[in-house]
Amino acid sequence: MDEKRASGRYYTRGNPFQLEPFHTWAKVSNLEQQTVLEPFAGAKDIPRLIDAARLRCRDWAFFDIEPGAEGIVQRDTLTNFPKGFNACITNPPWLARNSATRRGLPFPEAIRYDDLYKYALEQCLKHCGWVAAIIPEAFIRSGLFLERLHDFISLVPQKQGRTEQKNKVRDTSYMFEDTEHPVGLALFAPDATSDVRIWRNNLFLGTMRELREHLPQPSSNRDIVFNDPEGNLGLIAIDNTVSASIHFCPPEALKDYPIRVHCRSITKISVPWQVDIDILNTRLAKIREKTHDVFLTAFKGIRRDGRYRRRLDWALARAIVNA
Repeated sequence: MDEKRASGRYYTRGNPFQLEPFHTWAKVSNLEQQTVLEPFAGAKDIPRLIDAARLRCRDWAFFDIEPGAEGIVQRDTLTNFPKGFNACITNPPWLARNSATRRGLPFPEAIRYDDLYKYALEQCLKHCGWVAAIIPEAFIRSGLFLERLHDFISLVPQKQGRTEQKNKVRDTSYMFEDTEHPVGLALFAPDATSDVRIWRNNLFLGTMRELREHLPQPSSNRDIVFNDPEGNLGLIAIDNTVSASIHFCPPEALKDYPIRVHCRSITKISVPWQVDIDILNTRLAKIREKTHDVFLTAFKGIRRDGRYRRRLDWALARAIVNA
């Protein structure tokens, strides 16, 4: 497992290329006439998925630092990216700098990003006009590379019936063999876009600009202090495994939880005024409904209701309290 983490390799399972937004991208990019680059080819999963989605391209060009199948050119594409291709479909390597440090894995010092996939995606966009990349779902909140991002799809595994589970049908399970990391598919074009269309599988949620209209104004009020053991407001900032359970609560409800300085899931907040918890929870519920949780960080694991678990970050929590 650590060997795969060191190289950021997670082989694709399931088929996100069956989704309507990707079929539209394939048509607009004239995929049938493209020689498509796969610079992080792994075991050549992606071309098989494209075939299974009943799509075709003119040809493929495969590269990987550690080829996992025949017909792949051995090359460190992070330092020597292939040139001369107009289209790229890939699952770039993922490896967070802090995760690498914690696990004692190597991380290129020259890379300025906090995750390897961001640098890999930058190289794809620098050298190719049309790019489709399977990347962490958290990318949509990073603010990176939005100029050419036309569509972003949150790939949520679908529940399977007993018959499908028995027969191991996994066509709609957009996960990886070795990780439960929330996954997205980003679709880029050569031309700039005025907005980004956001999807959950085939369901169109709205544009980035439309969804942001439902967020409260950012707050820099530092009188609102998190992780204060004497705080007058409690917050459970992460969903449980059943449903959307993030909520504000009386501090007494957290009397059995030690408040730690670096904790981001359960906290007490010091607010220099009397808070109305019902109003805060109503405000939070409306934001979650109207934005479809796009601006809450997806957490590992799928809730029983079929959605990603989510975490409320301190910036948005502060804005909700201060609104």
